[in-house]
Amino acid sequence: MLSAPSMFNAPAAASASAPPSPYIQPTLNHGLRIWWAYYWPTNVIATVLVFCSAFWARKLYEDGALSANATMWVLRVLPYATTYLVALLIIRYVLTKRFRHFRIGLLPTTDGADAKPLRPTWKRTIRVWWTFSWRSILYVIVLSFAASVSLGMLMGFLSEMGRAMAILVPLVKSLVISGAAGLFVIYSNILDEDFGDFRVVLLPREPVARDAAAAAPPAATPATP
Repeated sequence: MLSAPSMFNAPAAASASAPPSPYIQPTLNHGLRIWWAYYWPTNVIATVLVFCSAFWARKLYEDGALSANATMWVLRVLPYATTYLVALLIIRYVLTKRFRHFRIGLLPTTDGADAKPLRPTWKRTIRVWWTFSWRSILYVIVLSFAASVSLGMLMGFLSEMGRAMAILVPLVKSLVISGAAGLFVIYSNILDEDFGDFRVVLLPREPVARDAAAAAPPAATPATP
């Protein structure tokens, strides 16, 4: 005799007819893709701009348009100001970028699951940029201290191998630490996090068709005699 449907079969039937979720759970792979889309253009553009600006600052100093004190302060502040300004523009670009299998969405925190993504305005972009910036600085300080303690002797040994190594080793160390801090902040403090009235989520590259999922199943064909 056929037994009655078990209660364990109910969730399976419900999940089969449930609409696909419009959200994507962030993974480290998503964080790496977003981090790379931010990291390499920010560093390349900022490096070029800093080099060009420093060249013109020295040129103005040689021509007498800038004093030695002003030139010193320009050369000190220029790398930081340029990097964070470029970072703001790149974050705005990343928030609107469509990746291969997903995109970033800003959803209101007060609405339900059917909320429509918000536009990444400059105000919202600045809030994401500010959170990313100050937390990256904090983690860079922590990682730099940890690296200086654990790798101090190794770095000193490599730096004594020549003038080129003495320049290259601190540069590589700085790039690795800043990159690791940026990846950690994106993955743990940006994705799927609330920023006041909105939160940063991952969505499918193309919007999910809700109407098709909610459509009624087709009627069964009548049995032939």
